[in-house]
Amino acid sequence: MTQRAVFWEEAQTLLIGDLHLGKVTHFRKEGIAIPNNAAANNFQRLNEIVRQTGATRIIFLGDLFHSQYNSEWETFREWRAGHHYIEMIIVMGNHDILPVSLLLECDLRVYANDYEEAGFVFTHHPKLEFDISKFVFAGHVHPVFTSYGKGRQSVRLPCFVVDKYQAILPSFGVFTGGYQMGLADDRKIYITTETRIFSVC
Repeated sequence: MTQRAVFWEEAQTLLIGDLHLGKVTHFRKEGIAIPNNAAANNFQRLNEIVRQTGATRIIFLGDLFHSQYNSEWETFREWRAGHHYIEMIIVMGNHDILPVSLLLECDLRVYANDYEEAGFVFTHHPKLEFDISKFVFAGHVHPVFTSYGKGRQSVRLPCFVVDKYQAILPSFGVFTGGYQMGLADDRKIYITTETRIFSVC
């Protein structure tokens, strides 16, 4: 999807990686200049993708919240209350350091490592070894791909990385940085913009 997520239509489920709520507020506290609408942008995009898909469940692939508690958690709490009809699951990421009790209070099902269903594994850190009977969806990496044009022009965009037994989702959140992905055997890379998604290889 152009919103950097995967919609599992049969299960009416959105897969969202690396939202990193709280990061914008954290940066501002450290004196880093961030546009005023950056935090709101994450929630606007969440609202849009829920409306577009009609999803009845969201699986967060870790790093839902970036840092220690700040005001953005209250914004998420309010957003969650407004979407109480959607089942929400989180597999914990390395930045998910908030007390689990806060997640449970927001009616999230919490998994410390992997969540498995219907031959799929949902996790935060990409796998290095695979059970070939299962397909993995992961986050953590914040994959991007640089496309070069004429002259010295280039554009660096979020991408989905699909290998034989694993797909790595781009970071859903804004201001999360990115890791340049390379080409590999049996790998497909899909660049995503705000309006289009297209294959690189």
